[in-house]
Amino acid sequence: MNTTRLLKSTPPNASRRDALKLTSIVSALFVCFAIAACDEEEGTFIDAGPTDLAPPADRPPSPDLYINPCAPDAPPTITGKVYAPNGVDPVAGASIGVPIALASLPPQVRCMSCSVPGKFKAQTYSNADGSFTLEGVPNDGKPFLLSIQKGYFRRVIEVSVTPCGKLALTAEQSRLPGKTTQYGRYDTIPKIAVVSGAWDHLEKVLDKLGVEEKTIFNGRDLATGPESVQALLQNGALLKQHHMLFINCGTRFEGLVTQPGPSRNNLRDYVKQGGRLFVTDYSYDFVEQAFPEFIDFQGQHDGEPLTTPEKPNAAEVGKEDLVVEGDVLDSHLKTWLALPEIGALLPSGLVQIVGFETAWAVQKSTIPEAKVWVQGRVSGIGVTPDTPRPLTTSWDFVDADKTGCGRIVFSSYHTHGKESTLLPQERVLEYLILEIGGCPRVQ
Repeated sequence: MNTTRLLKSTPPNASRRDALKLTSIVSALFVCFAIAACDEEEGTFIDAGPTDLAPPADRPPSPDLYINPCAPDAPPTITGKVYAPNGVDPVAGASIGVPIALASLPPQVRCMSCSVPGKFKAQTYSNADGSFTLEGVPNDGKPFLLSIQKGYFRRVIEVSVTPCGKLALTAEQSRLPGKTTQYGRYDTIPKIAVVSGAWDHLEKVLDKLGVEEKTIFNGRDLATGPESVQALLQNGALLKQHHMLFINCGTRFEGLVTQPGPSRNNLRDYVKQGGRLFVTDYSYDFVEQAFPEFIDFQGQHDGEPLTTPEKPNAAEVGKEDLVVEGDVLDSHLKTWLALPEIGALLPSGLVQIVGFETAWAVQKSTIPEAKVWVQGRVSGIGVTPDTPRPLTTSWDFVDADKTGCGRIVFSSYHTHGKESTLLPQERVLEYLILEIGGCPRVQ
């Protein structure tokens, strides 16, 4: 668009005032086109398209975006507590902000940077107990949009604040959605695929978390068809339509990745392109065969480099029916587990883990870049409790070519429980289900 051309097209007898008005309109259009399309219904909200997630805590909004018209010790604020989609469990580290622009969830996995300056008029993050205080909010009494987001889960509500006033959100207002557009048209959740298994049921943790939308692919039965795990892993385009993939312990299809081929290549490319992969116990070969360089599982390398996958099932040496008191290494997770409404820690500050099946998959060590969330002293064939072993590990995927932007979580233990309430170890997995969708390091 050419501003000069538009101004020259003004009739000769038009006033200076008309020309200035036209210039203002053109400038406004430039703002819309530069950021995204203006939203006609909301007026003050711009959907920026599928760009980036919210900025991390170490990148606060610019201070020049807002001038406090109230007393320095009494700024207008919004307070509340962020809850999981079940409306019960608090969410730590959620972003709460007044958006200038918001990214729509991309239709398939893609790399997203955490550095998104200037997209919020005001922004903060929830504490371990989900509580927050957001300052610097509009306070002219007019409605505006407020975004509440954890990873791919986002709730957008309309609120208003009176001059120099304080607004306390209700628990229902600050509850993350369990399905897309559950409360409003800007509410989003990730597209989730779950591969069923014989021994684990991550889908039940999702249910208890309040997540209502997910697609189950059959990993228990040796069957084919559109609902089978083959249909998912052998179709790279279909796989990338799901932002998160959960593979339960006890599938019958590890053979899809134990040899080089489409399934192994698709799985690795899925994570490289931004997918989130969550795997437990016996299904560890989906990690070892496709991503051998990140965890050294118990077993023999026979002189082969770490980048060479070990023999399938070699790590399944753990002793059954152990009761392990795991050490939670992440301070934020530990604080969250200790909350009264979570109550997942023993008086010693450790987390009890039960239900280890016969010959469960044992992690030996991890690369330095990986993050060990929980470790514990375990035993098995060739394994003694002398040294703590990683039990739950994650890492941000970076390939040999220094590219990659997905994330993987592997847990040697699984959900185990069938109770309506969450076991302590299920609480760990619940926390990580929300955490895995956050911004990874982007090379």
